[in-house]
Amino acid sequence: MIRKPPSLSVQSMGESTSEDHVKRVERELAKEDSLLANMLEQAPGMIGMAFMFVITISLGLWLQPWFNAAGLQAFGESGATQARWIMLELVAIFAFTFLILWLAKKHLQKVIKYGLLAVLFLALCYTTVPGAHILLVPDVETEAFVFTDSELFEEDAISFNSDGTMITQVVQLGQSIEEHSFVISKRSANASSVEWQHELDAFPGQPNINVMEGEYAYTATNGMWIWSFDKDSGEILSKYACFEADDWNGTSEDIREDPDIMGCITALEVVEEPDGDTGAAKGALYITNAANQLIRMNTFHDVNITSLQAKWSFQQLQMNEEILQIKQLDTDSMLLVSPVGATIIHLEETSDPFNGPITPNGWIDESTTEWFYDSSEGNPITAFNIVSSPWEDSEQLAIVGREDGLLEAFIVDDDTDGEFEMEDRFLAGDAFEGPINAIDSFDISGDDENELWIGDADGIHGLFYSSLIEYATFDVEVPERSKLSVEGDTIQMVNKVTVNELDGIYSMNVDSGDFDSDNMYNTYGIQLSDSATLIGLVIAVVLMVLLIVHPEWYVVNTVGVLVGGGVIVMLGVTFVPTLIVIFMVLAAIYDAWAVYRSKHMLDLADTMIGLNLPILLVAPQESGYSMLDEKDTIRPVETSQDSETPVNQPVMKKRKKPKEAMFMGLGDVIFPGMLVISCVDSISTGGLAVGISALIGGLVGYLVLMGYVASGRPQAGLPLLNGGAILGYIIGGLIFVGSAAFSFGITL
Repeated sequence: MIRKPPSLSVQSMGESTSEDHVKRVERELAKEDSLLANMLEQAPGMIGMAFMFVITISLGLWLQPWFNAAGLQAFGESGATQARWIMLELVAIFAFTFLILWLAKKHLQKVIKYGLLAVLFLALCYTTVPGAHILLVPDVETEAFVFTDSELFEEDAISFNSDGTMITQVVQLGQSIEEHSFVISKRSANASSVEWQHELDAFPGQPNINVMEGEYAYTATNGMWIWSFDKDSGEILSKYACFEADDWNGTSEDIREDPDIMGCITALEVVEEPDGDTGAAKGALYITNAANQLIRMNTFHDVNITSLQAKWSFQQLQMNEEILQIKQLDTDSMLLVSPVGATIIHLEETSDPFNGPITPNGWIDESTTEWFYDSSEGNPITAFNIVSSPWEDSEQLAIVGREDGLLEAFIVDDDTDGEFEMEDRFLAGDAFEGPINAIDSFDISGDDENELWIGDADGIHGLFYSSLIEYATFDVEVPERSKLSVEGDTIQMVNKVTVNELDGIYSMNVDSGDFDSDNMYNTYGIQLSDSATLIGLVIAVVLMVLLIVHPEWYVVNTVGVLVGGGVIVMLGVTFVPTLIVIFMVLAAIYDAWAVYRSKHMLDLADTMIGLNLPILLVAPQESGYSMLDEKDTIRPVETSQDSETPVNQPVMKKRKKPKEAMFMGLGDVIFPGMLVISCVDSISTGGLAVGISALIGGLVGYLVLMGYVASGRPQAGLPLLNGGAILGYIIGGLIFVGSAAFSFGITL
C-alpha cells in the first residue's frame, strides 16, 4: 500500500534559510504528518480502496461456481494439495518482477506496456467471458424422472436371472399342510409375460422356495424337495428329496430327516460329464443347510438317485433367516449373500480327511473360500451385486451396499485365499444415504457400456463411465430389496410388497417410467454459448482499447477489479486453504524485503504508475484527480547532503501542488481474496462463514495498514493484509468448522 508523499511549498534550493524559517517548516511537517489528521484527510481514498478490495473479492465469489463447473483449476484436482505448484507460482512472481525491472533499466517501457497488456487481456477474459455466460446463458433445467406406470402382481420375485428375466412364486395355502402348493414361473424383466410356469405340491415342505441359477438349470428348494428346471423351456429335469423319502408313507408323521443333509436351505445342481454307457447326465447337488454346511451329493438323472460325496463347513451367514442373493458364478464357484456377510465358495469334488491321529467328534473339512465379506458388526448388507468393472473390461467388481449407506467394491479374481483386493478407484464410500436398497448395472445411454445404478434413501443414482460421474439422479422412493432394470428407454423397478409376512405371502410391484435422454441427464461443466463468448471478448477488447487510449484512473480501476476478480477465483479454486496460507506467508516475506530492504518494489510501482496499467488500484483523495497528470515518484522525500544545501534540510520541488491519490498493488487484493475463495471452495460445510472471516481479517489488516500509510511513507501491504486474512481464516475455521478447516492432506 502506497500513497504519494505530500508536497510542501518552500524556498527553492540555494536560498538562505533563517533558523525561524526552518523551525516553521518543521512545525508544518509535524502538523501534516499528524496520524489522525492524515487519516481523516485520506479517508475518501481509504474508503474507496476498501470498497474496491471488497468488490474484487465479491466478484471472485460470484465467478467461483462457474470456474468449478468448467474445471478450470490450474493444476487439476490433484494439484490442489501439492505444494510444488505453490513454489512454481512464487518462482513465476520473482521472474515477472525482475523481468519488468530489467526491461525498465533498459528503457524498454513499450515492451513492458504491450507485453503486460497482452497478459492483462487474457486475465480480463477470465472474468468477462465467464461473467457473460453467467448473465446471459440460462441454467439448463433437468426434467425430473418419474415412474408413470405401476402394476401389482400377486407373485413374489424370488430371483433375478442373468438374462434379465425373473423367477417368481405364488404361495397357495390349502386347508391343511398336505394341501399346500406353489406356482413357480419365469417372467420377463417387466413381469408382463410368462415364459414358463409350473404348479407343484409343497408337502412335506413349505410353499416357499429359494431358487439358484446355475449353468445347467434353475435349482429350487423348499427345504424338503429340490427341483431342477430347464432354463429355457422350464422342463422339470429332476426332483430330489432332502429327507429320507424311500419308505415315506406320505404323511407328516413319517417324515425322517436325512442325517447326511439335515434340511436344505439352498441347492445347486451341476452336470459334470455324461455316463459313457447310458448317456445319462452325471453330476452333483451342492446343498447348504442351517448348520452352515455345504454338502455334495452325486446325482444320476435317469433314476433321481443321490449319494453323499463330501461335506464342508463355511462361515456363518445365517441364511436360514434371510437370503439376499445366491447364484453359480462359474463352473467351480458359487455365491451366497445374506445380511451378515457374503462369500464365494469353491466347488470341490472331495473333502480332505482330518490330518491327525484322532478325528475330533463332529469335525468337518472347511470349504475352500475364494472370498468372504463380514458385515456382522451391526451394519448389515442391504444390497449386493457383481458387475463389470468400468476400468478393466476383463474384470468384475463385487459391490456391497450397507445399511448406513456405505458402498465398497472388490475386484473379483480366481485366487482362493479368501480375500479380494479392494478397488481403490471406486470412491463412492459413504457418499450415499443409507440404506442402499439396489445395486444394478445396465445400459441406458445405448453406447454398449453399462452404467452403475444405485438406489438409496434419496432415490436412484446413475453413475456413468470410468469416472462414475452421476449423470442421472431420480428423486423417487426406492423400497428395500428393489431390482432396477431397463428395456429400451423404459426404466423399471421391482420391489416386494408384504401381504402376509407370517405365512410368507408377498406380492411384487413393478414401477416403470420413460427416460428422456435429451432432458433428464444431469448437466455438468459449463454450457458454452458462442454469443456469450463473443460478448465477453468484445467487452474485454473495448476495455483494453480504453486502457490504451484513455488510461484514466476509473478505466484503470475497472480493468484492475475485473482482472483481480478473475485471478482471485482462478487461484482460489486451484489450491486448498492451507497451501494458500503458505503461499501468502512467503509472498508477505518477499514483499517486506522488496519494499524495505532492496526497495525494488518501489521501482516497480513507479514503473507501473508511469505506464498507467491496472497493476495498481487508484483511490483519488479528492475530486478532479487525473491519473494522466501523475508524474510524482512514490518514494519518500529524502534529505540532501549536498554542500550547497543545509544538512538534513528537506529537499523540496518547486511546483504546483497536484491532486492526490492512494495506490494499492493488485497483489494486495489478490492474495487475501484467493484465501477467501479457497475457503468457500474447499470446505464443504461452513466454508462461506470461514471465507467471510478471512475477508474481515483482511479488512482489519487493511485498517492497521492505513495507520502506517497515513505517515506518507511507502508501505509493504502484504504483511498486514495477508496476516489479517490468515488470522481471520484461523479464527473462523476454529469457530465454524474445527480442525477439518485445516486438514487437506498436503503432499509435495
